This record gives sequence, C-alpha cells and structure tokens, in this order.
Amino acid sequence: MNILFVTHAPPLAPLDGASLIVHHLARELAAPHTLYLCSLYAGERPNETRLSEYFADVRLAPMPTRSWSVKWAESLNDSTPLWVRAYDVPALRLAVREMLDTYPIDVVHCDTGLMAQYVDVLHHAPHIVAPHDSLTRVLEQNAQIATRPLERMAARLQVDKMRRYEATTYPCFDRVVVVSAREREYLLSLAPALNVSVIPNGVHTDEFAPSAAPVIPYTLGFLGAMDYAPNRDAALDFAREILPRMQREIAEATFTIIGRNPRPDVCALANDPRIRVTGTVDDVRPYVAAQSVMVCPMRASGGIKNKVLEALAMGKPVVATPEAADGLDVRDGVELILETDAESFAAACVRLLRAPAERARLGEAARAWALQHTWHKTAHEYLNVYQMVMNAAEHAAAVG
Repeated sequence: MNILFVTHAPPLAPLDGASLIVHHLARELAAPHTLYLCSLYAGERPNETRLSEYFADVRLAPMPTRSWSVKWAESLNDSTPLWVRAYDVPALRLAVREMLDTYPIDVVHCDTGLMAQYVDVLHHAPHIVAPHDSLTRVLEQNAQIATRPLERMAARLQVDKMRRYEATTYPCFDRVVVVSAREREYLLSLAPALNVSVIPNGVHTDEFAPSAAPVIPYTLGFLGAMDYAPNRDAALDFAREILPRMQREIAEATFTIIGRNPRPDVCALANDPRIRVTGTVDDVRPYVAAQSVMVCPMRASGGIKNKVLEALAMGKPVVATPEAADGLDVRDGVELILETDAESFAAACVRLLRAPAERARLGEAARAWALQHTWHKTAHEYLNVYQMVMNAAEHAAAVG
C-alpha cells in the first residue's frame, strides 16, 4: 500500500500528541508498506535523513514567519479560524499536488483537523482525515479554563468559526478518524452524516516500561506539556486545591510537574519547597519512575491522554479524573483510580502513598493493560480504515 501523510509538523522527535501518532504509525507501517510525507515545519529545517528511515519521499514546506498579531488581524476579517489560517501554506499545497502526480498513492492521510483544509488538492486519491479530537471542543474548553481574560476572549471569538470549518470540511473526506467515542459523538453533532471511525492511541511498551530505579517516598508526579492550557490548568489546580488537602494527612508529600515550556504561573509554584517544576527534560521516564504515584487531574477532556498511557505502561499507580481517562477502556480500582473532586482525589492519593502493596497491585494491572494497547494494534486499525476507503473508491469507479 502507498500511503501519503500530510502533517502539520514532521514526525521526528514528536512534541505533541498528533506528531506522536504519526511517528508511531510510520514506525509500524514503513516495513510492509511504502510511505510518503508532505509536512510543514517551523524554525530550522528538519533532518530529512532521519525522515527517510520511514518515508520513501519527503516534501517539506516552511511555516510562514508572520507574527500572531498579523494572523489575528487577518482572521478577524474573514470566516477562517485563526489556527487554520496559520497552517494555510501554498507551498505545501504544491508539494501535495506534486506527490500525487509523481507516485501511485493509494490513500492520503491528512493528520489533524488543521490539515483538512488541503482536501481541495486530493481529487483522485481516497483520503481520510484524522483530527483525533475536535478543534471546536478544544476551543470551547479553553474558553472555560483560561485564567486570563484575553485568552478567554480569543477562544470564544474562534469557536463559531471553527465549528463551521469542521462541519463543512470534514464531510469532504471519505472517512474521519478520532480517538474516542466522545469525540465521535461531538463531531456527529456538528455534521450528522460524517463517516467516523474510533481508533484509540497506543503506547510503546518497550520504551515505556517498569524501571528498577528506586521510588522516592511520598512523591506525586504530573506529566504533560505545560504550554498546553488544559495541562497547565490541571497542574495549577492540583497544587492549589488537592496537594494542601493531602499535606494535612502527609506533611512530607511532594508534587513534581514534569513537562516542557511551563508558563510563569506554573514556574511560580516552585516557590513552595514541596513543589518541583522540571521544565523541559531530555527524557521524562526517569522522573516518572521516581514517583510513588502519578496523577492526572484534568478538568478539560479531549483526545486521549498519552501521559496516562505512558504512566500505565511503566507500571505506575495512577489517580486520574474521568476526563483524563476518556477514551481508555480502563476500570476504576483495577488499572487506576478515578476520582471526580478535590477532596476524594486527595484522599485517594493519601491512601495510595500509605499502601505500597496496593500501589504494586495497581502497577501490575496497569502494565498488563498497556501490553494489550500497543501502537502495533493502532496501526492495524488504521490499515483497516485505509483499505475500507480504497475499496469504496474502487466500487464507486466500477459502478460509475
């Protein structure tokens, strides 16, 4: 099968969930299939030699260097959402056209909703879009959790535009792929006739595996990119609302925030000697391995939380909100602990910190669960979708 990926960023060292998915799909699919890549990039041009390990041909287009204020001004004058406008690059359209004219592409995979706008150049090839989660829903939640008035206003101004964009652009694809049933239901509320498949993320169980390194007593960790608003909200909420409740019971309890690009409000949490903010690290795994308990107190849901998958794969006991576990077929009290409010969340963490046998039991069950949710399984489900749209195109050509 010849598969063309159209992506918002090169899937090298993935720094976001969407790049992570394409990175692992390429690792799984490159050997039995022939992959091609058209991608945008920001900053320094990526290492094409590394990309050629997975992709037979690579076409890269630089992101425009216009300031966000200019992009905002442009977005205010038309119906195009700001995020979509930022990724509208004529050079990428040309690259996609050239790739389709040069190679016998069987199926095109446009990754993230941002890349759905390139559907106008995909005429003769079966094509899917994998938004993973709804951009409209992300904006709605950002408007709810933003701490600064300007951020709330910015998100609210974009919601209606993004709703129209998703409702009118996604139906142009042969199939839409999201990571959870909740995301599927939301997109169907925008466009009821969509053909939507649900394919959950996987986890690399060799890279994320239990560690023999010693665990530091009474430590709790949270993993996530700190420039992502829902992660920042979760870290701040845990530090301000949950940790103080815990410390009434266990004064030694500490909290480590593991993730790149923390904003000033997150960095300021480290003024408390019981809170550590790592910032960007080369490898998150040693930091996760050192924690007694991993927490994921997300208040905004959307997509699948790779941070939860990775902690489970490492055999760590996890306490999470239902929002953090959305899309995962985990069982409360078996593979992890689910709690809905600050008081019960704190109580669950205290209980686990005092119960090493319970932490070990949860960790073993978590690891066993993760071994059944690998990227190999995810890639196989994507292949089924690719074959489905190819078969539908062949049938349409035969009867048409």
